[in-house]
Amino acid sequence: MSLSNNTESPVYQLELTEESFNSFLPDYLKYASRLHFTPIETAKIAGSWLTEAGARRILDIGAGVGKFCISAARYSNSHFYGVEQRASIAKLGNQLAKQFQLQNVSILHDNILNVNFSDYDAFYLFNPFYENLEFAKRLNDEVPLKEKLYRTYFNYTDEQLSKAKAGTRLVTYHGNNFEVPSSYKKERDAFDGNLKLWIKQD
Repeated sequence: MSLSNNTESPVYQLELTEESFNSFLPDYLKYASRLHFTPIETAKIAGSWLTEAGARRILDIGAGVGKFCISAARYSNSHFYGVEQRASIAKLGNQLAKQFQLQNVSILHDNILNVNFSDYDAFYLFNPFYENLEFAKRLNDEVPLKEKLYRTYFNYTDEQLSKAKAGTRLVTYHGNNFEVPSSYKKERDAFDGNLKLWIKQD
């Protein structure tokens, strides 16, 4: 299947599987998918954790092609937003959301430094800035990658998450606990501890 050949007419009742999702990706993103994009079953659980307390606007920081947003939104009435700084990949993410007939997914083409976290109720992090440390694992050459940008993005995200109100939910996948502000407490985990739910304390 090719997304570019059928962007105007979504495939109705298309099953969401790893295979069906990857079939719409260009070859280089199929190769990168396992490393960069959240598995569907993982996203379903993460999405349920983020929304079970009533969150309606969830932000995926560094969304890529929107696989987390699409996988979670498929089983939720909440709206999943992703921020992605690569224009071509953000565009593809929105095309994929239409392909899977999802009205509750929006992939925003923007830099995280322009995003006000107060517009959202809950957050998802899957090593969004790590490419700035491991250039060889980058998705493409569309944006500059620098080690100092990792710290800039990290600090901004930490600051914004720290301002969230008590009870705000954050889910992290892989990564290390240091990217989570100290005001958040881990409440549960899954997938051998790789998926974690954190809740902002008073």
